[in-house]
Amino acid sequence: MMEYGSAVSINGKPEVTDMRERVRRIGLLTLAAGVLFAGALQAASTPWVQTLTQQALDSGFLSRLPPNVSVVFGLAKADEGTDVRQLLSKEGHQVRTFNVSVANHADVVIFNVDAQSGSTVAYLITPEGQLRRAVAYKPGGQAKDLSGADAKAGFAHEKKFWAARCIRSARATVGTRTLRRVTSG
Repeated sequence: MMEYGSAVSINGKPEVTDMRERVRRIGLLTLAAGVLFAGALQAASTPWVQTLTQQALDSGFLSRLPPNVSVVFGLAKADEGTDVRQLLSKEGHQVRTFNVSVANHADVVIFNVDAQSGSTVAYLITPEGQLRRAVAYKPGGQAKDLSGADAKAGFAHEKKFWAARCIRSARATVGTRTLRRVTSG
């Protein structure tokens, strides 16, 4: 007959289990799961804007924002434009750019351009990835503010696109580092 608090082990012999040991193990497992979850949450909320900002500043093309957008966003005086470092992505007729002001790195503007029609949407964002303002315009036209719903929906797509690019870029960098270690080691 087995006593309360004992169990039979794999080898058939009675094994005494201590409730405190079980609680300790459960506590450690819970703590480990919490740490893993926090790490995954941190990775998911990796500052994609900061990462892309650094990439643009390090290796982006030197370009200039259109004066009408610079003025509407309050980045420059009329007819001046804003010097930026730019990351570019092109898929078919869609061109996306991630732009960081050379003068003020906290001024980040994302463009989504239909190269066929020239229709453009521009998003001014914070270094933390929050939408500050969004405008749309056509060639030769004035930039007009987007409604809150349109701005949020469009920015959600841009955020998803650029965050994914940031992750792909990070994976490629890790892969390159690994390849260098393997080939040099």
